[in-house]
Amino acid sequence: MTLIELEALASEKLSINNEESRADFLRLLNVGLFSKVIESLLGNERELNEVASRSYYHNNGFLKVVLIENRPKYSVRFHIWPEESFQAPDVHNHPWDMTGLLLNGSYEWPIYTFNQASESCESFDLFECRYLEDYSGHSFHNLDKVVLNQVDRLSFQEGDIFQFPQTQYHSVKKENSQPAESIVITGESVGLSANVITNRKMMCSSISKNSSVESSFLQDKLSSFLERRLP
Repeated sequence: MTLIELEALASEKLSINNEESRADFLRLLNVGLFSKVIESLLGNERELNEVASRSYYHNNGFLKVVLIENRPKYSVRFHIWPEESFQAPDVHNHPWDMTGLLLNGSYEWPIYTFNQASESCESFDLFECRYLEDYSGHSFHNLDKVVLNQVDRLSFQEGDIFQFPQTQYHSVKKENSQPAESIVITGESVGLSANVITNRKMMCSSISKNSSVESSFLQDKLSSFLERRLP
């Protein structure tokens, strides 16, 4: 299946973009269709270059391979996580609901709420992350000092399909040295901003553009994934 064929199928399956349609589309991809898409990409230099041009390393440490960019309606991404143990540096929410499928590996999502900071507790900075209209970059804007409260922990294993609402705050933690990859489909965007909670030093108000990856680098990453998936 080519990228163009995948885009046509997504347009059909996500014409009504809700939890059920996203999960159904992921189940369809998981029965061998997704591997065929990756095979096609590896054999099509034009499509590979197109995907590489809009794919980048996210601030939270994973490679975001943007297969279909059709926001604010939806997007289809392939997330490739580091093989080593890691903790994503920022707690955040999203401007969309999302549905995902863990293809390989396992990881956890600590779930958080927050309160306004007090002198007696460790505080973090709360930022608004404003996206450019074409989602090619963003800027950070300081909002407040807050105290984080971890209220839950979600664990995901290979084959799990997860639903995540845009109002919830989470991070990502992986305590193993195994590959981890997921497909994520975004719901319809409710705006052009999300919130980020961190103790990292952030450059505020200036626009940071996404830095695309080289097609040869993406080719290596996709080839490694395919080797693990195909018998």
